[in-house]
Amino acid sequence: MHKKTKTFSTIIQSNKEAISKFYYKYIFLVIIFSTILVSVILYLMDTHIILFGDNETALGEYVKTMATVLGGALVVLGLWINNRRVVEQTRQNNIAEKGQINTRFKDAATLLGAEHVSTILSGVYALHQIAMETSTGHKSQRGYINIVHDILCAYIRENTATIKNEENGKAWRINEKPTIVIQTIIKVLFKNDGFIYSDLITDLSDCVFEDIYLDEANLVGVDFSRTKFIKSSFKNARFTSCYLEETFIDETDFSRTVFNKVVFDHSYIRDCKFVQSTIQNSDYWEVTFNTVNFKDAVFNQVDFKDSVFEHGVNFGNTLLENYSEEEIKMNSIKLTTH
Repeated sequence: MHKKTKTFSTIIQSNKEAISKFYYKYIFLVIIFSTILVSVILYLMDTHIILFGDNETALGEYVKTMATVLGGALVVLGLWINNRRVVEQTRQNNIAEKGQINTRFKDAATLLGAEHVSTILSGVYALHQIAMETSTGHKSQRGYINIVHDILCAYIRENTATIKNEENGKAWRINEKPTIVIQTIIKVLFKNDGFIYSDLITDLSDCVFEDIYLDEANLVGVDFSRTKFIKSSFKNARFTSCYLEETFIDETDFSRTVFNKVVFDHSYIRDCKFVQSTIQNSDYWEVTFNTVNFKDAVFNQVDFKDSVFEHGVNFGNTLLENYSEEEIKMNSIKLTTH
């Protein structure tokens, strides 16, 4: 860029606000006087005669035409300026609204650190409400959905404690927060009306879900690796592209649930029901089953490769009903391909 051009550009930028005020204040006068000046110049060039002929009415018609042009220009300018003001007002409103949301968000997040359950639940619902509101708001605010989602998931993970028995060295995981807190967070994540978190990757690995009820929930893209499910219910739910690798699942009901592209590899499943469930494009590699009921389940491309059937696995009224455990381990993917 030439030095003079660069200097001029710098001057314009540094005085942009002053120029803008001058522009809006005097632009109408500038247009009026400019139009009058151009009209006089054109008149001296006999433009009125060229347009309307050499007669007594030519001057009047010319004046009327120029007045119409001036009026039209002023109307267009007025509309443009009004539109700019509306845009600016909208921008200011968005800034003010974002400031209010920031304050609400800060207050809600603080509630999660409270001791009383009712206060924690208030924080959960307040954060979820912000996510719901911003999901349909200005695009600059939609980042709250991701933030709220990450905070709620992290809260569950961070409040899963590992307890170790010093005498025998055994360890197990428990929830440090009451079940109702975990239940509420899981509910807002997977049973909200707008499914606003369904396109996000959810990390709920190494967690504990005991006495959790998520019937008819919609779970998409959730990582439950190494998580424990105990005495819980997921009836009529839907799992899509989820990972349940190395999980411990005990006394959990998955009846009439749909599983699509779900991985259960290396898990231990005991006293569970998959009755009338639809399971497709899913893997149960090296899974240990103990008293598991698949009665009336619909299989489509399901692989039980190298699974262990310890006791009471029921495949009644399914594609695998008449096959031995060894045949199921070796050929289930072929046997369940329609």
